[in-house]
Amino acid sequence: MPILETIVCQTGKGKEARLERMVKSRIEFSKRQSGCVAAWYGISNSDEYLFLIQIAYESVEQFHIIKKLVESTLDSKDGGLESCLVGPPLLGLFEVSENALKSIK
Repeated sequence: MPILETIVCQTGKGKEARLERMVKSRIEFSKRQSGCVAAWYGISNSDEYLFLIQIAYESVEQFHIIKKLVESTLDSKDGGLESCLVGPPLLGLFEVSENALKSIK
């Protein structure tokens, strides 16, 4: 079953550019991995410090594989997204239909 990872997080003033660079690198890295269907992020139009990150995976197994690659490749070098956040992120994994994935490809 395909999985959609959703992350909502907030950074502090002066850290928004760094967080955006880190998010972009993770999005691009994830897109290059087998098992990643699509990945994108957005910044709130009413709060420049609030970010939405979504990544669609072919399966929960692919989610775990890609997350481990991100941790070992990117987080180990830059300290991870948490280093820029003002509080814990809101995280969710959602099962989505194959038809939903086809519409975002």
